[in-house]
Amino acid sequence: MNLLRYAILLPLAALGLVLAQSLNPPKPEPKRLDVLFFGAPTAAHPGHDPVTRYRVIKRHLGTEGIDFTYSEDPAEVFRPEMLAKYDALLMYGNWEQNGPMPPDHLKALIGYVENGGGFLPIHCASACYGGSPEFIKLVGGRFQSHGTGVFEVKNVNPRHPIMQGYRGFEAWDETYVHDNHGDDRVILEKRDKEPWTWVREQGGGRVFYTAAGHDHRVWDKPEFHDLIKRAIFWSVGPEKYRRLLALKLPRLEQERVKLPGYREREMITRAQRPLPPAESMKLAQVPAGFELSLFASEPDILNPIHVAWDHRGRAFVIQTTDYPNNLHEGKLGNDKIILCEDRNGDGRADRFTTFADGLSIPTSMVFANGGLICTNGSEMLFLKDTNGDDRADERRVLFSGFHMSDTHAGPSNLRWGIDGWIYATVGYSGFTGVVGGEELKFRQGVFRFLPDGSKLEFLQNTTNNTWGLGFNSAFDLMGSTANANPSFFLTHPMADYNAAGLEAPRTPRADEFAGGPNNPALFNPSSADIRQVDVFDSYTSAAGHSFYTSTRFPESWRERTAFINGPTGKLVGVFDVHAEGAGFKSVQRRNNIYNSADAWSAPVCTETGPDGALWICDWYNIIVQHNPTPNRQTAGMDATTGKGNAYETPLRDKRHGRIYRVYPEGSADDPNPGLDPTAPASLAAGLSHPNLFWRLQAQRLIVETIGKPAGPKLRELLAAGGLAAPHALHALHIIGELAPADVALALASPDRALLRAGIHTATPEQILHALVVDGSITINRPRELAESLVLLSRMPGGDPDAGRFLVRLLREHASSIEGDVTLADAWRIAAHRHAAGVAAAAKETGAGGGMLAEVIARAGSVPSAAPAIDRKHEPDPAVHRRGEALYGLHCIACHGPEGKGLAGAFPPLDGSDWVTGESDVPIRIVLHGLQGPVKVAGQEINGLMPGLPTLEDQQVADVLSYVRQTWSNDAPAVDPREVAELRKKFTGRATPWTAAELGR
Repeated sequence: MNLLRYAILLPLAALGLVLAQSLNPPKPEPKRLDVLFFGAPTAAHPGHDPVTRYRVIKRHLGTEGIDFTYSEDPAEVFRPEMLAKYDALLMYGNWEQNGPMPPDHLKALIGYVENGGGFLPIHCASACYGGSPEFIKLVGGRFQSHGTGVFEVKNVNPRHPIMQGYRGFEAWDETYVHDNHGDDRVILEKRDKEPWTWVREQGGGRVFYTAAGHDHRVWDKPEFHDLIKRAIFWSVGPEKYRRLLALKLPRLEQERVKLPGYREREMITRAQRPLPPAESMKLAQVPAGFELSLFASEPDILNPIHVAWDHRGRAFVIQTTDYPNNLHEGKLGNDKIILCEDRNGDGRADRFTTFADGLSIPTSMVFANGGLICTNGSEMLFLKDTNGDDRADERRVLFSGFHMSDTHAGPSNLRWGIDGWIYATVGYSGFTGVVGGEELKFRQGVFRFLPDGSKLEFLQNTTNNTWGLGFNSAFDLMGSTANANPSFFLTHPMADYNAAGLEAPRTPRADEFAGGPNNPALFNPSSADIRQVDVFDSYTSAAGHSFYTSTRFPESWRERTAFINGPTGKLVGVFDVHAEGAGFKSVQRRNNIYNSADAWSAPVCTETGPDGALWICDWYNIIVQHNPTPNRQTAGMDATTGKGNAYETPLRDKRHGRIYRVYPEGSADDPNPGLDPTAPASLAAGLSHPNLFWRLQAQRLIVETIGKPAGPKLRELLAAGGLAAPHALHALHIIGELAPADVALALASPDRALLRAGIHTATPEQILHALVVDGSITINRPRELAESLVLLSRMPGGDPDAGRFLVRLLREHASSIEGDVTLADAWRIAAHRHAAGVAAAAKETGAGGGMLAEVIARAGSVPSAAPAIDRKHEPDPAVHRRGEALYGLHCIACHGPEGKGLAGAFPPLDGSDWVTGESDVPIRIVLHGLQGPVKVAGQEINGLMPGLPTLEDQQVADVLSYVRQTWSNDAPAVDPREVAELRKKFTGRATPWTAAELGR
């Protein structure tokens, strides 16, 4: 690819050499080219969809050294300081066809070009700002009219550097005709006699225009990508092009492989070889004005999956070469936690110490109680260095019970919360164990536990395998799951739903997409070499959900942006999070914080570090897919399933891994506050640090090392307000020194973080008294009100004041409560717990109907368990044990532990007549797969379920018998002989079934 690039552009290189010899400039600084893609809302012209054109050109020119950044906000784009960040501006979209360009925008654009910037108006850009003669002159002509048709334009200037060796293409496009032709253009292509592609120069800058590009019949063509690439190289000018050449982009060598091709259902036979870190970084993009630096790489670290820092700011990295299929028990594993230190302050680790080894498939860690807690297969492990040699010599299991039949569905995302609990997630493998004397069993979701392992609470089920969790300084807790749900939020703890006799929902999605194959959250990669199993071009493997919680980045990033890794897309996406009622909405930015054109790059962990930089763990592996195991029908090749439920292949790399830092160019590291557990003053000062990491570390150390004597100083910090106040309040609560006046101060605070801390530390009685003051509801922010209502539910039931408040609240705010799922659930939880008081208050006021009627009907009754199903078909326990195990390996990722599926993506199995009807239908689906569109339980789903032809007849019968006789399903068991007959009958079938073929 690189050889082709240099061969095509020898004229440009020669031009650069001539200029270099004549001007004798200093050696250029190597640099990729930054291009700002100025689009427009698709609503401005339904036929032009700028953001999809941006995605196409970004992914196809990433290997060519061109970074694209998207914006459709002219007020953002046309500012001199914004344009100055970019080497060229590409414009495609519809703006004011006959109107003028705002004068300040026009001045900024012309000034940018005349000062040496490149400008590439493409296709419909010539129809913009027709009321501004200066803009028309800059473009070189104006759109007048068009027809349509399939045609090929003629290269009329084959000696121009852009056109030398360019072959052109034939495609359907709009047949643009122009007027207001400029007299200082150089015509490159014509359609018949109509000028089609041209260039011109203005001041120190260069302009390229082509009329090509109405839709993807042009934009998807490699020849069009080549034309845009050539145009960019020319338009930026020889000096900037020389800087790109000086970078010496790596040659992407290919090798023969056998990889599953799920998109085309054909085996992939060639793939890129790995690159050294310095070469890989040449293919990476971070935002203009930001810098990417390497902190550590192989051979010092391999397969990094998580990074965390101790109270000194030292980086500890989990590397797991046992993942996915080499799980060991006890201390026999090959995985490690490595302490990586930068002793000379150059930003690169230069000392590596194995803090702990003998681990197997650890995924996450957090510092607590003078040591480190980490996941380790089925265990939650405590590790501590007791003699100061930076090696853990104490190793203790806090609790165990995580199932590891599928190693990518276990626990992860350990985070020390401001409330002193450790928060975490678990995937669909789930947990069964005893913690603090309590028997617990749960599947995929969010949980928390005390640092000493004495108590564990499950909070809420998620929609799918769960690999992301994070919170901001106000302790808004959010996360990400697999399969097109990159951002979710929690409503309320499951225990509160259960106490009120209500069924807890799964975590609602926060991202703005419906999810599933029909409307996934499309990401924006800079690589065309992407291999995915399903939910193509989206967050099928979203991991991490860390907020930016420092001040090193500009204001627009702080506390509101969540970083979500898309390892299959080789990127870290950015989501802007804002409150929406009592829930949250996450809107994906079109531009990532990191993306790479290196096919091996696979970011799996992103965190705000103690230095205020964003740290990225790059798994760096040609394979990040876990399951399903491919077969010829689904992916063009057969493979076997390993003991970690991932498909076996020698291509899973165990030799590479990188850790990067991203930060604004020229910015200084956040100061290390020098936290010292033996110096209380240093810890108190640390509570006011602008970086949340240091505040949490200081709070943790105060709780762990000082305890009750810290009370007076904490109360002083609480009274002073500011960043320290929420931490001081929580610390007072944890050490048992919290006073009612402390909570009252917080509940009256206008600062949201402190108010939330007050709610989280208040008693139910305090919340009730704080909710209404002088006849007015004081806590009226939806999220905070919802959490207050849940706390109110924990009062002894039937409180008349609580009942009166709940009735009044609903009467005055019925529409806002009933229209907000999270707030409505909170009201129901509180009202059902105080049903008698609510019923009495409703009677006093004459209120009724709606949500009130539901509660009144419950008044005085005791919540009862769901009635048992009167089954006609008695399950065979042995069959169900085998079937449940198979379901956990092959089905649970899509259909969920309760068989409810995922709306828009995966159909429900519980209550589905597809499952409980004639057994030949589910047997054929398991053997050969199912291709949408299908309609199940009223849901229209258009995806692909791969078949499982490698399952034996008895296994197919076992898993289907389990599904047909579990949850509310009650159908006859499946006989393995029927499976054998159908397998034989349809021998040779290579495609999935359709609904029509199955009589559905």
